[in-house]
Amino acid sequence: MKGQDEHYRAISWWLTWEDLEWPDEGLVDKIKRRADRAAEAGVNCAILFGTHFRWDYLPFWSRLHDMFACIAEELHQRDIVLFDHHSAVLTHRPRNPENAWEIWRRNRHHVPFYPSMDVAATWTFEGHLLNDWRMIDVETGDPCFLEFYTAEEFCINNPHFRKAYQTYVKRLVRETGIDGLMSDDGIFYDGWRVCGCRWCRERFGREYGHSLPPTSDASFWGNRDSEAFKDWIEIRFRSSADFLGVVKEALPTGFPLMACCSTSDGSHLPAVGMTYQEFIQNSNMVMLEMCGATPGLDGTWDGRIASQLLHLGIARDNECPCFGLGYGYFPEPAFFIWALNKFLGSDTWFSTLKGRLGVPNSALTAFPDEPELVGEGFVWEKAHPHLFTGKSDAQTAVLFSRGTRDYYGQIHEDYVRDYHTTCRELMSKKCNFEVVTDIPAPEDWRILVMSSVTCLGRDEREKLHEYLRGGGVVIATGPLGLRDERARLLEKPWLKEYGVEVSVTEPPRKPGFPPYENTEATISECRGVYEGKVIEKGEWIHIEVGEGQLFWCPDRMGIGEPDLHLAERVGQNGTEKEYSVVESPEGWVLRSFRDGARVLLHGLPAKVEAEAHPTIRKRFISYDEEIVHRLHYEELASSDLALEFVEIPGSVTVYSPDLDAPRPVESEGGKTGKAFGIDLSGISRYFIVEIALT
Repeated sequence: MKGQDEHYRAISWWLTWEDLEWPDEGLVDKIKRRADRAAEAGVNCAILFGTHFRWDYLPFWSRLHDMFACIAEELHQRDIVLFDHHSAVLTHRPRNPENAWEIWRRNRHHVPFYPSMDVAATWTFEGHLLNDWRMIDVETGDPCFLEFYTAEEFCINNPHFRKAYQTYVKRLVRETGIDGLMSDDGIFYDGWRVCGCRWCRERFGREYGHSLPPTSDASFWGNRDSEAFKDWIEIRFRSSADFLGVVKEALPTGFPLMACCSTSDGSHLPAVGMTYQEFIQNSNMVMLEMCGATPGLDGTWDGRIASQLLHLGIARDNECPCFGLGYGYFPEPAFFIWALNKFLGSDTWFSTLKGRLGVPNSALTAFPDEPELVGEGFVWEKAHPHLFTGKSDAQTAVLFSRGTRDYYGQIHEDYVRDYHTTCRELMSKKCNFEVVTDIPAPEDWRILVMSSVTCLGRDEREKLHEYLRGGGVVIATGPLGLRDERARLLEKPWLKEYGVEVSVTEPPRKPGFPPYENTEATISECRGVYEGKVIEKGEWIHIEVGEGQLFWCPDRMGIGEPDLHLAERVGQNGTEKEYSVVESPEGWVLRSFRDGARVLLHGLPAKVEAEAHPTIRKRFISYDEEIVHRLHYEELASSDLALEFVEIPGSVTVYSPDLDAPRPVESEGGKTGKAFGIDLSGISRYFIVEIALT
C-alpha cells in the first residue's frame, strides 16, 4: 500500500457501459490487466469515475459494490489504493429526447444509467421519496434543473436526504474495501436560484432570524447593504461545509475524504456556496482542479495559478495532501500535467475525459487508458522521491481576502480580477510566492502583497499592524481596509492610521434577482492623499512602521495600466538568502523548496507550443473545445542558469527526465568558487536543481 510519506500518483479508473455487465469473467480479466498496467506505470492511487450520479444506480448498488470490491482487491495486491468518486446529490433527469441527446453529447463520462421520469417519481429510500429531497427554485417553486448536466439536485439541508446519504456511505465503505472517498457536488449548483425548499427556509429563520423574501424584493436580493442578504451568503457556505461534516461522520476516523472544488476564489462562489476554506473543516485532503487543457492551446498554463496556489495554501496550513487534477488524452500533455503538479508542490491526479469527445463509444476504445499516458512522469518521480520533499522557500505571500470576495467582490472586476492579475504578474516575473488566507507573522513571510483588499475585520486590521511593527513588508495596491469583514464602511479606514486619505469611486451595483446578472463590468477607481499631496497615478508611497515598511499605490492591479512594477518592488524588499539566481532561462519560471539543508529549485517552461488534434473536439455546455495533441519545446543551453552562493555549497546536482542520469555541477572557480553555472543542455521540459548547502 502507499507509504505515508509517499506522494499520491493517481489516475482515474474509468468505468464504462461494458462494466455494468458485472459479474463477468472477462471483466475480471480486464481489471487484472488494467491493474498490472497501473503498477508498471508507477501509479499508487486509482480513483473511480464513471458511475457518477450514484443515486441513479439505486437498484444496482449491490452489483456495483461487488465490482468495486474486486477492483480494490486487485489494486491492493499491487500496492495501489482505491478511492471512490461520485456525486452525492445529482441525478440525471432528461425531460425530453433532446435532453437525453445532450447527456450523450456532453456528459457520457458519467455512464448515465438514469430512470425514466415517471419511474424516478416512485423511488423511495428508508421510507422517503427521493423526489422530496430535491432543491427548489426560489423564483418558480419548481425543482431546480441544471441544463449543463441535464440533472436535478438533492438538497444538502434536507435532514432525510442527509441521513440517507450517511446510510449509503457506510454501506459503500463496508461492502467495497475502498481506501478513500471524494464526495462531489454538495453545493448549490444552480446558484442564487436555489434553494427555496422547506428545510433551507426553516434553517435561515432558525439560525439567522430571517424569512427568505420573494425574488421581487430588491432590498434583499443582490443588495450589498442588506445584512440579511449577507446572512443568506453565509448560510450557503455553512450548509456545504456542514454537509461534508455529515459525510465525515459516516466514515471511519481518519478516512481520506475530499470534495470536488474546481476553485475557491471565483467571484461567483457566494452564489454556489463552494470554497475549500470551509470544506477543510470536515475533510483531510484538498483537490486543486486544473480544468480545461493543461497547457492551453495558446501554450500557457498560468490562467488558474491564483486558484491553484490558494488550494495549496489551504493544504499547507492544514498539513494535508493536495491533489492536482489535470485532464489530457495523449502522452505529452500527461507528462506536462505531472511536471506542473511537481513544480507547484502538489500530488498528481491525471484523468482523461473521453466521454466528452463527441465520438461514438466504439471509437473511444482507440484512445489510450491513463496508465499508458502517465508512466514517464510517475516512474521518474517514484525513482527520485528525495526531489519532491520540503516546503516552499518563498519569502513572499499574496493575501486572498475572502471577506472582500464574499461581501463586496461578487463581480469579477471588484476584487478577484486584481487578485488573479497579481498572481500572474508575480509568476511571470519569476517571483517565488505563495498564497495565504490570513495575515501571517513576519517570521513566516517577509513580504505580504495585498491587492484591492477592501475588507479587513478588526482582528485582521490588528494583525496587520503587528505584522508591520514586527518587521514585515506590506506591498499593497488599490482600496485597502475601507470596510470591515462584512463590507460595512469603517468610520476610520485602516490606512488613515498612517495618515493616508483614501477615496473610491464606486461603480453602480444595482440590486435585483438574479443578483448581478446584468451588471456592467466596470472597475472602481481608487485615489489617495498623503502628507497633503495627491498621490499620482503609478506613484508609490513608503511609510516606515516600527521595524516594518508599508508601500502603497492607489492604482488597481485589475486595470492593468499603468505598469506598477509590482514584481520589482517585491524583489527589492526580499532579504538575502544563501544563494541568488544570477541568470535564469528565458521563458521559464522557477520555484524553490527547502528540506533541511537542501534547496530544490524547480524549473518549468512558462509557455510551450501546443498542437491541437486535427479532428477531435471536447464538448461541454454550449461550446466545443479543441484538445491538445502534441507539445513542442525549445532545448535549453548550458549557460541559461547561473547561481551565486554566500558560502560554498556542499554539492549542486541537476536532475531531469530529459537526462539519462543526474548531472553534477562544479563551481566556476574550482573548490573555492561561489559562482555556479548550471549546465542545462539537453533539457527542454522540466528540471530540478538539488542544492546541498552544507
